[in-house]
Amino acid sequence: AAVLPPPSRSVPMGAAAAVGWPPSEGLVIAEIVTGGGSASDEYVELANGGTEPVDLAGLEVAYVTSSGATVTRKAAWTVSVLVEPGRRVLLANTLGIYAAVADATYSGGLAATGGSIVLRPTGGLPADAVGWGDALNGFVEGTAALAPAAGRSIERGGVDTNDNAVDFSVNTAPVAQGL
Repeated sequence: AAVLPPPSRSVPMGAAAAVGWPPSEGLVIAEIVTGGGSASDEYVELANGGTEPVDLAGLEVAYVTSSGATVTRKAAWTVSVLVEPGRRVLLANTLGIYAAVADATYSGGLAATGGSIVLRPTGGLPADAVGWGDALNGFVEGTAALAPAAGRSIERGGVDTNDNAVDFSVNTAPVAQGL
């Protein structure tokens, strides 16, 4: 795992954090489950909410610890994979129940209490990011979304406003969807 300093930001206590990237259009982080029957029963979904196909080649998804001290790549694409409008991509923990139906798998888990997922060009600036729970790292857009309980998810409700608490709500009955 690469250890990178978080992007710098100065945020007054109680204020939403501004980020250095615009709200996302097209490919976004759509849903996150941080555990279910076991801690490994977790997944991340990407969704193409745009009107054109999106190629995953050259993109990566990374997990960032709550503090931002550690950034771990969970998936990266070096070959062309087109995601048509309205379609989803499912990334799942190799040890969990969703691995058999996932479009890509990863090892190591996501903290249920907080962290962030970032979608970006490999090693580049974020195209989209979601922070939940006690996450205070530089990848939280605005205010972190609630941390989902076991077997639940946080799911994007519509367009990206760059405020995770506004953009995501708890889904009590998540359904894993992929290509």
